[in-house]
Amino acid sequence: MKEVGATLRKIREERKRSLTALAKACGVSASFLSQAERGLCSISIDSLERVCQQLGVSLTQFFAQMERSRAEAAGIPPVLRAEEQRAVNLSDAAIKYRFLSREFAGRLFEVVIGEIPPEYVFPAAVHEGEEFGYILSGTLRLTLQDSEHRLSSGDSYHFGPFESHGYEAMNDAPVRILWVQTLKDLNIRSGMTPAELAQQEALDASSESL
Repeated sequence: MKEVGATLRKIREERKRSLTALAKACGVSASFLSQAERGLCSISIDSLERVCQQLGVSLTQFFAQMERSRAEAAGIPPVLRAEEQRAVNLSDAAIKYRFLSREFAGRLFEVVIGEIPPEYVFPAAVHEGEEFGYILSGTLRLTLQDSEHRLSSGDSYHFGPFESHGYEAMNDAPVRILWVQTLKDLNIRSGMTPAELAQQEALDASSESL
């Protein structure tokens, strides 16, 4: 978490935001944010996303800058060895991400391996850029527009901008996916269990009936 904290502090200082003012805008304490910046405590994906929004960067841009800073400091060449790949597993992020891309000026794509826990559900969402996925292991239910597809190891998918899509890891094994997506559109989402999804849908239905 030290690299997360160091990157957070660097971006905050670049944007000339005080620790106190940023913490207040994000609804967290200044002491918590200070500890997070120093790597003394973990920060949840929801808290980190709120901080990033206040700083004017997406989560993907945040992690891209973290990797860029690391590469610049170490003078790392374009080849990325397995032991050098950055793994991101925030406390409440359902998907574990392993970033395979190198940082360089003008980069357009992010390449990651994502691991979705068994039975986790990601409700349908849309984004601007293209998305490509290749199933490395496990069984995935892909909801694409109004159709559902059951994908297993070796299957792939590819769709364009603004296509509604959702995921569900089926059976009792995690699903590992090789994702290629336009850099600015890669979102790190928390996801939910089927029980949590049913509860959310019930709340949404109740709200609509009022």
